Formats: sequence, structure tokens, C-alpha cells
Amino acid sequence: MKCTECGREWILPVSFRLDEMGKIYHYCPYCKKNTFHIVLGKVEDEAGDPAPREEAPNLEE
Repeated sequence: MKCTECGREWILPVSFRLDEMGKIYHYCPYCKKNTFHIVLGKVEDEAGDPAPREEAPNLEE
């Protein structure tokens, strides 16, 4: 993702095909507001599969 407001690039981990949308309106963690973002592409691992998602921390410990 690339914010059209601040120009920062970042990865948004989702389970659907953002690369087919081109542009979305989403919260920018750097601007701290909703802005338009350009979808730059899809991150894949070496085998060509989507990159594995990071596991959420266990907050019950």
C-alpha cells in the first residue's frame, strides 16, 4: 500500500485480493486518518504462495 497523502509505503495483511482493486480508502497508520491508498502489489513468498500471516500475540498469558 502507498498512502496518497504522506507517500509512506506499508504492508496491509489481508486475506483478499487488494491487487485487483488498484486504489482503496483506508486508515493510514502514519497520517492517523483515512486516506486513499494505491495498491502497489501483492507480497508472495519464494514458492509463489502468499506470504504467511504473522500470528497474533497471545494476550491471555
